[in-house]
Amino acid sequence: MSAEVTRRPTRLPAARLPRRNYMTFPTELRNAIPELPTYVGRTLELAGTHGHSSNTRFFGARVHLGLEIRETGKLKGRFTVRMDLEVEAARALARNLLELADRAEKLPESVLPPVTVRERKGK
Repeated sequence: MSAEVTRRPTRLPAARLPRRNYMTFPTELRNAIPELPTYVGRTLELAGTHGHSSNTRFFGARVHLGLEIRETGKLKGRFTVRMDLEVEAARALARNLLELADRAEKLPESVLPPVTVRERKGK
C-alpha cells in the first residue's frame, strides 16, 4: 500500500518591526519654547485626549494616544503629542494613572505641593 506524500505550503513568519513605545512631538512645538540660556521650558495646557487601537502584521497590537496641548496666555498654538504604545505598556500606564489618582484623592490638603526626590545613579 502506497501513500503519496504532499507538502503543505509554508507561510513565511510575519516580519515585525522592533516593538517599542514612542512619543512623537510635532516640529511646530520647537517654536513654542524660547532659546534663552536661562529658560528651562514652557508649560502647556492639556486640552484633551483621543486615541485608537490597531493590530497589524508588521507592528502587532498597539495603542495610539493623542495628547492635545495648547499654549496659555497670549500665545494660541495647539499641538498634538502622539504616544504609540505596546499593549502592556498602555495597561501599565493606565494602572499607574489610576493608582496616582486614587492616592491624590486620599491625601490631606496641603499648602505646598510635594517634592519628588530621585536617587542619583552614581550612588
